[in-house]
Amino acid sequence: MKGIIQSLVTPQQKMVAVNKKFGNTNIKNQQGTTRVIYDSLPLDGRTNFRFFENSNTRQFPLTNIGAEGNRLEVGSTFTIEKIYFNAVTFDAVNNTITASLNGLAFTAGDTAIPFATGELDFFIANSQVIKQIPTSFVNGSNFNPTAVNSNDHALSLRTDIVIPPLLEYVANLRTTSYATGVDLQGYTHIQMFIQGTAGIIAPQATF
Repeated sequence: MKGIIQSLVTPQQKMVAVNKKFGNTNIKNQQGTTRVIYDSLPLDGRTNFRFFENSNTRQFPLTNIGAEGNRLEVGSTFTIEKIYFNAVTFDAVNNTITASLNGLAFTAGDTAIPFATGELDFFIANSQVIKQIPTSFVNGSNFNPTAVNSNDHALSLRTDIVIPPLLEYVANLRTTSYATGVDLQGYTHIQMFIQGTAGIIAPQATF
């Protein structure tokens, strides 16, 4: 069995070090936390999904991003450790989600196969930090090198990605074509989640 070498640098240490390079030396004084950021885009036939871009124009429950949009506030930072997807049915009239797939756990025979054969890129301030990761990891442990069990459809990053404050971040998911309402089994939106260690502003700290 081939072992996986994990870095001795913790996500917290990398977060502080990267921000120090940008001159954000007070990040180490902020409140450490675990954070999940997500965004949703309509399944309207498009095959390029630009998650987090213009997210300030969407509201909960389609996103948990506020008026700051796809830039973290001053004093905040985020280390991406996991990525996963979901599909939901959104009722725009009542602003509520009426159905959830509970993770894009697609298998080879699923009608929504376009989303399991796509690729994912991630950009911070127009610099590419994740390049063409196949989305086959949503198929589960047989296709997910980081899965810890057969129901694990999240990709754990082997290199933690740090998002400093005030820099725009965008994820681009490219899929093959699909038939709306048929391949999607009634789902109206696809969601992307990024999860990891974060720092949020501590009011006691001085900038």
